[in-house]
Amino acid sequence: MSVRFNPGALSTEAAAQVQVATIPRLPPLHVPRPRLVEALLEARCRLRLICAPAGFGKSVLMNECARLVPADTHLVWLDLGGRSFTAEALYLQLSKVLNYAAPASGNAQQDLTILLDEFPRPLWIMLDDYPREATAQFDACLDLLLERGPESVSWWVSSRRQPAWKLPRLLLQGDLFELEAEALALTGSELRQLLRVHRLELAEDTFKQLLNGSEGWLAGVSLLLLSADEQAVRERLVAGTPLLRDYVHKEVLDGQSEDVRRALFSLARMPRFSSKLCEHILDGIGADILDVLKTFQLFIRQIDNCGEWFRLWRPMALMLQRMPEAVSPTQTHLRACQWFANRGEMREAVEHALWAGQPEVAANFLQRYGQEQLLIGDNVSHFMKWRSELPQDLFNSTTRLIVLHGWALIISARLDEVEDCLADLAKFFPQPDARRQAQLLAQWQALRGFLARLRGEPEARSYCLQALEVLSDHAWAQRVLCYQALSQQAMADSQLELAQQYNSEGMKLARLKGSVLYEAMLNVDRIQLLEITGEFERAVGVLEESLLVLRDNVRHSPIIGRLKLLQGHLLAYQGLDEGAREAYQQGRIETETCGDSYVFFGYAGLAELAARNQELPTAYHWLREAERLTQWRHVPEARFRGILPLITAVTWLYQGQLKKAKSGFLQILELYDGHTYLAPSGFYELLPRVQRYLAVVDMLSGRCVLAIDTLRELIEQNLRSQRLGLACECRFTLAEALQLDGQLAEADLELRKALGEASRQHLVKPLYELQHRQPQWLGKVLPTGKDESLRDRLLQFEREPEELIASSEEMILSNRELTVLRLIAQGCSNQEIAEQLFISLHTVKTHARRINTKMGVARRTQAVARAKALAWL
Repeated sequence: MSVRFNPGALSTEAAAQVQVATIPRLPPLHVPRPRLVEALLEARCRLRLICAPAGFGKSVLMNECARLVPADTHLVWLDLGGRSFTAEALYLQLSKVLNYAAPASGNAQQDLTILLDEFPRPLWIMLDDYPREATAQFDACLDLLLERGPESVSWWVSSRRQPAWKLPRLLLQGDLFELEAEALALTGSELRQLLRVHRLELAEDTFKQLLNGSEGWLAGVSLLLLSADEQAVRERLVAGTPLLRDYVHKEVLDGQSEDVRRALFSLARMPRFSSKLCEHILDGIGADILDVLKTFQLFIRQIDNCGEWFRLWRPMALMLQRMPEAVSPTQTHLRACQWFANRGEMREAVEHALWAGQPEVAANFLQRYGQEQLLIGDNVSHFMKWRSELPQDLFNSTTRLIVLHGWALIISARLDEVEDCLADLAKFFPQPDARRQAQLLAQWQALRGFLARLRGEPEARSYCLQALEVLSDHAWAQRVLCYQALSQQAMADSQLELAQQYNSEGMKLARLKGSVLYEAMLNVDRIQLLEITGEFERAVGVLEESLLVLRDNVRHSPIIGRLKLLQGHLLAYQGLDEGAREAYQQGRIETETCGDSYVFFGYAGLAELAARNQELPTAYHWLREAERLTQWRHVPEARFRGILPLITAVTWLYQGQLKKAKSGFLQILELYDGHTYLAPSGFYELLPRVQRYLAVVDMLSGRCVLAIDTLRELIEQNLRSQRLGLACECRFTLAEALQLDGQLAEADLELRKALGEASRQHLVKPLYELQHRQPQWLGKVLPTGKDESLRDRLLQFEREPEELIASSEEMILSNRELTVLRLIAQGCSNQEIAEQLFISLHTVKTHARRINTKMGVARRTQAVARAKALAWL
């Protein structure tokens, strides 16, 4: 031990007493925060830095840690009070509290290094409230001590300013553990503990408002809770309190330069800002103002992962907006509006124009809003909000705004209101010349055609075809949507080959224009087409690829939500219920957030999944939520005609209420009886699926002969239409009906055929019904292993060799194979087929070889002749 220290001056017991005496007392309403204390104590590093704005509990947190100093470690607590400090002052303080006797050499850096090197015990040095103003000499001294000081010294620093130290280097070396404002913010459990200390109970909605409105800012919450009841808390969240305003003045604004104050008051109005935006709206202040605000911890919060975009902490922004000296927002918002418009970010441009009280400017920027942007994030919801904020005559002042409005309404499924848009568009006829007249009419037809498709009206096809004949290349987005409507109409009409052609045309145009969103939107239809034709593996592949592409381009989109809902649907069909449930929930939240009407399918899918697993209360819950959603969002019944009654009737069927189920299924048929409606988009197999369920009801009611006849006819119809998945489901039901009717040999044969088809398609869903009603019979054909799921058992199913060769009547070509065969019949070469279908030449040859094998022929001309004889071409 060095003689320069007095070894008898501090015994262990006396040292502990001195340490406790130098630590400030904890506040009377103190709430312990073990999650943060444990994180700090467990860190093994030279520097623990607690760096955050005023009022986040930095000093109290370090105080908690100081009381847990190890027995063999000496503690030094220095309250710097945020004032300027020097290396010489630090040396004097440390040498005094550590009883260091050597005289100073005049080189404070060197003296501090020697002092710390020679101290005989582990040492914690806690610097509370580090200097708030830049102190280059002191920062440099500490930086050197952190880099070269002894391992036995641990530095603890709380600060409102980010010191000018080599923090990235310390972090990479493992010598830094830093806590920032986000980590220091109160969690829900900590806020509840604070409320108990204040002897205050809040209703759940008030609690959430307090947590979200304060963003966990400890000082803000504490000042709001002083002498408060629940009503006072609710009022103070809106208006603030004099104490809180005084705190912000004294702890944040006082002592700041005029430029910093002006920046804070201006940025309090901004939902987000970057360095370049600050430079534009804070003209004359300088480009480095954002760096100044970040360095001095003036409530700047990063909101992206790249450090480009920021905002003020919400409670601070609200307090600044309410203050008398707050700047007028008009000029700030107009400058921001101009900046965003120049970058092509029209949503923000419109928002800032409205905040500036300039509806004409907002309408002008809204006209530049790209139709594709409606498929990004929650832009549809914002568009609908703007409609209510802009004067109606201004919103209907141009054809561009009316058309955009119409497409936004279509995404939201507010179909009745689309009629008003069509009427407003009609007021602009006639146009000054023939070209503009034709283009406007085509825009009207495209909108009217998509509306008709969503209502299930057959007129959709003629409207969209007429629009495609005229729409110019500038209106490529509407052309893509027309192709989508035509593809969906063809699927609903069981013209799957035609649906594929329209989908391919739309895809070709979307790719030509480089639109990832429109390509993904068309892939939703393509996936459903593949599912209908039993190509589940390809459907899953296209879906996963689409999600990956979108993930690299947009964070949120209605299309991501639709794909997630489809993922849930496909996973449910493959017996992967947990994954299906999660995907349904993700898709439901995404579509709901984005204002997309497809959210309905999330509720319907979750209800059907729950019913299938006999979770009937859960199923009824989701059904009620689906009904509430359609009413709340003013979605007309035509958009989802028959789907809600279908899922309800299926739930009754699983519950064994056959009469109610049959009544529900017949109600759906009555909706379509006598009308020319087609099935709604997203549920193209509605009517044949209802017919299968009616056959199930007949079978369970003892009318097996009637069910058998119906099911055989349905299988034939579905195979003819290439609805292979539904044909497989019908075959399972037919096998069960035969078994119940005593035709055991034929029942076993049909069951094996059904299992073979299901195995090829990875289709597990129909097995659940059979497992529920006929577990022993299914177990004989599909043996049960230990802990094996139905999916595992199906994938291990081995078909008997003679069953691999289908008769000509039961010959099954996939949808893609049928497409290839038809192009062969048209005289297309393999290369031409590959180009038309966007597949490789090798894939075309593989399809052609499989076609010949399935049809039992040797040459393509023979395959074409055989297909014509079977009326396939």
